[in-house]
Amino acid sequence: MGGSESSHGGRKVSFGLDEREQVRVLQGIRLSEDVVNRMKESPQSKRDNQRSPRASDGTAPPSPATEGKPKSPTGIKSAHHLHSVCLWHSHRYEREQALVQEELLRLAKREREAASEALNTALQRERNNTNEERQRAAQLVSNKKLQYVSIQD
Repeated sequence: MGGSESSHGGRKVSFGLDEREQVRVLQGIRLSEDVVNRMKESPQSKRDNQRSPRASDGTAPPSPATEGKPKSPTGIKSAHHLHSVCLWHSHRYEREQALVQEELLRLAKREREAASEALNTALQRERNNTNEERQRAAQLVSNKKLQYVSIQD
């Protein structure tokens, strides 16, 4: 498994991808029970829980599929299930990262266009000011010539 290591707060943490480079593997990270429980839930079971009716005490009623089946003493799902959940989360993360990158590119393009437009406006304003100053200077020279000629007469 290719990966790298980091030292965070005196702890040694290693991370990388599995042999098929599909799942990120972290070692040395402590997860809360809440995080572990969420990782154990499949995306399908989350959708089912969101749609299922609640009992008066706020808990979901047992589903027909789970009634009569003994619950696992440890509550741990199979490694395959955890693998697929991690894979699903990894793909979701990658999709979200791609969307963020696309949005950043759009924003950068808009900023470049706005900056270019502001620069063009400023350049045009400067050209106009330069032309006006040139015309004023020419008018002053012309006026001075007329004054000189009138003095000479």
